[in-house]
Amino acid sequence: MDSRIKLAVFGAGYWGTKLSREYAAIENSTGEVKLSYVVDTSVGALDQVKQELSNPIYPSTDATFSCDYSEVLEDSELDAVHIALPNQLHYPVARAAMDSGKHVLLEKPISTTSREAFKLTRLAEEKGLVFLVGHIFRFNNALRTVKQTLREGRMGRIFYANLDWATFMEVLPKERDIIFDLAPHPIDVLNFLLDEWPENVDAVGDSYVQKEDNSEEMAFVHLEYPDQILASIYLSWIHHGLKERSVKLVCEKGTITCDALRQTVKLDYDHNINEIPVFPFDGIDPVTPNKMGSAETSRKSGANNTIRDMQYHFLERIASRGPQINGGMIGAQTVVVLENITAAMRAGRKLRVQQLVSV
Repeated sequence: MDSRIKLAVFGAGYWGTKLSREYAAIENSTGEVKLSYVVDTSVGALDQVKQELSNPIYPSTDATFSCDYSEVLEDSELDAVHIALPNQLHYPVARAAMDSGKHVLLEKPISTTSREAFKLTRLAEEKGLVFLVGHIFRFNNALRTVKQTLREGRMGRIFYANLDWATFMEVLPKERDIIFDLAPHPIDVLNFLLDEWPENVDAVGDSYVQKEDNSEEMAFVHLEYPDQILASIYLSWIHHGLKERSVKLVCEKGTITCDALRQTVKLDYDHNINEIPVFPFDGIDPVTPNKMGSAETSRKSGANNTIRDMQYHFLERIASRGPQINGGMIGAQTVVVLENITAAMRAGRKLRVQQLVSV
């Protein structure tokens, strides 16, 4: 009997293709999963993924390629789906998957409204399904190291944070704004590091290239957290230069600077700048590193494959349940923050965030 978790990837775009490659790699290395389907309405996109998965490095992968989401969900042997579709399809497709009894890993944002997002979390609870959100930076070894450093207390209390999430996109997304599309990651990073949600938000942004309403290509977001912690996020799709995913925390006794792309962490502590070792991810505990060289893990310290570690976590939760690093409720409350940021930006005034609890 085949005991592997049978999984489908919904979406064959840029991100869906990466997800399919990583699942194929897990299938061929550990045998924990079987990539049963890759689904997309674009035949051309499916052909591209099919060509990539025909690489000899994936000898065990024999996924079926389909244009029909509903037909795939009728497969009673399918255990789970990882959804990487356009934002407006996240809610209806995830709901259909849960109604079919499938575990779901849904890319961010889990919905375009908090109302729908909370409906998904309730549905997963009612059906006893694993429901995770693709907040991939929770699996980033460098950011985990920052969290551990904060918990150790040697930097003292946090004063404020500055996050830069910027890149240059030659082809700008149509009918999408940068708040809902890019801000979920830095908002979630702040929640992961601070263990708090913002109390107040303010933002300004604009569309310089497309010059269209509700299609902001850059924004400055300001957030006020409990304990007098301030945060600022710079978002841009029109930022010339290197892609940036950086976090700087100014604390009572020093400054922590994290490059989340290159996975480096530097401490300006007692007026000495030092790069510190990045901890390995153990697949279960998001903050406590394994001892190097122990039998607890074969994974090395330093930069990790965050996509694959998130996928491992999904498979482990399906197999054995247990604590979820990136549970659906976190994704739903992130959408609440996004809604408030968008409303503040378009109203031109600060808004107090409601309905939030610490996670």
